Amino acid sequence: MKKRLLFLSLFLILLTSAGKSVAAVSMTLEQYIREILLNNHSLRAGVKSVEADYYSVLSAVGTQRPALAATAGGNWVSHQGNESGYTAANLGLALTHRIDISGKYSLDERQRILGYEVSRAKFDANLNTLISTAEQTWWSAVLARENVRLQKEVLTQRSENHRVTMEKYRQELVPRLDIVRSEAQVVQAESQVKEAETTYQNLLANLSFLAGGMDVEPEEQELRVPEFDVEVNYDDALAFRPDVRSARLSVERAKLVKKLTARGLSPTLDFSAQWTAWSDPETTNSVPKKGEAAAGLSLKLPIFDGHQTKYGVLNADRLIQSAESSLESLKEQTRRDIAVALNNWKNASAVEVDRKRQVERAKEELHITELMYSEGMGAQIDLINAQVSYRSVSTEYLAAVRDMYVALVELRQAMGDYAPDEDGTWREAVTRYGKGNDILGEVGLKSLRDPRIQLEEKDSAKKAGSDIVPAVKPFGVPPASREEVAEIKASLQKIYQERGIE
Repeated sequence: MKKRLLFLSLFLILLTSAGKSVAAVSMTLEQYIREILLNNHSLRAGVKSVEADYYSVLSAVGTQRPALAATAGGNWVSHQGNESGYTAANLGLALTHRIDISGKYSLDERQRILGYEVSRAKFDANLNTLISTAEQTWWSAVLARENVRLQKEVLTQRSENHRVTMEKYRQELVPRLDIVRSEAQVVQAESQVKEAETTYQNLLANLSFLAGGMDVEPEEQELRVPEFDVEVNYDDALAFRPDVRSARLSVERAKLVKKLTARGLSPTLDFSAQWTAWSDPETTNSVPKKGEAAAGLSLKLPIFDGHQTKYGVLNADRLIQSAESSLESLKEQTRRDIAVALNNWKNASAVEVDRKRQVERAKEELHITELMYSEGMGAQIDLINAQVSYRSVSTEYLAAVRDMYVALVELRQAMGDYAPDEDGTWREAVTRYGKGNDILGEVGLKSLRDPRIQLEEKDSAKKAGSDIVPAVKPFGVPPASREEVAEIKASLQKIYQERGIE
């Protein structure tokens, strides 16, 4: 019996230990953002999706190249002339290729490459949103923790006041009504503490979700009022925001698709060549015969395709109009996002100044009221009002500080500062967290922009007298200058060293 009880006790202890949650990891904002870049599951899924699109382009353009295949054939018939059980076989090589005589190959390649670039830009847009959401959640959690401390401080004050009221009641200095009031204030404070703790725990759950399931909490640090440190420029926002870049590339791609569709009735020229390496018997009817080669051309001139090209062009034209309207809408959205974030900052910063003064006055008023009440010179209702006023303005002050942080994050998001540029260079907001190069994946810095497009950009830049022109690299990183190339190489080398990659 004793052994059973001992076993049951040990089992309950182990079960209780297993049920306890793992302690949250305390980290700084920089460490938290890095954790997201490494372990966020939706981010990893986006990386793999971009990589899939990259290899999809390489696979699709393979159909534009010649195809080589080994051929083998054999047959058996019961009677062939005077022979019975006649067999014949042959081996050879066949080369086929559709020659591009209408320019469709180059258009198709360019539109596929732009499709990949659109996918990459959409991923960057999601990244811009993800990191800004993470930072907003982080600062909200920091301020929520401060609010928990504030509510606990209020609870301590009201518990002490209730103790003083109880002592006065025992001395018959105050009526029973004062005890009821002070006790109600304690219950209310306890409820507010629980509400604040629930809000904080929910924010921690969101932080954990964004970090890929790791339980994290903001590191203890001095709470400071943020300063305005964002360079706001509408033209820069249009140049750097990845969603605007995606819309701009979509317009360019839609125009190429229309040109490609318009060539639906273009003639096609197919080339084929075949060589027979072996045949048995040599007198077989295979063409070409053993040791011989043959080549041929086939020209096809489409005449009517059931209006497929006609309506395909109309469809492509409407898609161009849709893409252009989406681009204009995003431009206006960018202007709105910047204006709203600036207004939120101005309002939050003004409220912070006002609430700070109110907190100082409310704190002094509460201190004086508490002294008067403890000395029997003040009414309890005055003490309750002072406590409510102090708690209210203190909570509003924390909310104003949080709104200042959120407004700054919204501004950085509106400027596209949480995502890399088109050439893979990270913007300032992520540079603060170690450039974010950990999420590059296999092809994160690779661009497939057609060299002819880049040559056109280079020529136009030269005509404009620009000193910085994009490099022409069809399957590499197209940086804007040698300095940026060196910076990217240095950052990649650092990552390789950290991961032990040669």
